Amino acid sequence: MNKIKYENKTIAYTVSKAKVKNIYISIQDGEVVVKAPWYVTANEIQSVVENKRKWIMNALEKYSVSPRRTKEYSEGETYQILGKSYVLSIYYQITNKAELKVDNGAIDIILPLDYAERDNTELIKKLIDKMYYMIAEKEVEVSMEKMRKLVGLAPEEYRIKKTKSLWGSCSSNRKITINQNLMMYSRKAIDYVVLHEICHLKYMNHSKKFWEMVATYMPDYKEAEKELKQ
Repeated sequence: MNKIKYENKTIAYTVSKAKVKNIYISIQDGEVVVKAPWYVTANEIQSVVENKRKWIMNALEKYSVSPRRTKEYSEGETYQILGKSYVLSIYYQITNKAELKVDNGAIDIILPLDYAERDNTELIKKLIDKMYYMIAEKEVEVSMEKMRKLVGLAPEEYRIKKTKSLWGSCSSNRKITINQNLMMYSRKAIDYVVLHEICHLKYMNHSKKFWEMVATYMPDYKEAEKELKQ
């Protein structure tokens, strides 16, 4: 593990030698990773990282509040719902089943007393996933109806699913899939993804005409794209 100093903080980073032409710095699961050509020396890498200290620190700070941040499903973590922050609290009470409530900027998970000595990570993860799915059932339906009226197109059917990489997709048989984790972002971002997929019902590509169609119905769609890339 390599380290550099920035103001009063220490930044740790790992180096990965790869078949690349330049040195690349990225944040992966909250860690600083440097990819460099095999022939670059440790001192050269250190110099590049030191010159990028401010950028690295800003990127780490953005990651710390990003909806994409890897979660530990523990007390005090922050989760995004429709673009707003909610703090997770875990309570143990006399009850027979696990329960999740969302209210006033808080996500409260209530677990049976005899769960207090257990590792409840997987259970809490399932409750959080179910929460996003239930929110998506409501919000995606609202957005689909809104865009159907606006554009005049609708899929044969749509489904909500947790996926790793895509916010949405549209198949050749006119079926749309929306990622339930999209519910971390604002309603504007949800509308954009739904509109994006509905426009694919006419253009199954990302041609100039496709983007012109998107812009016709949402002229400021790039703002939503920017939000989703955070």
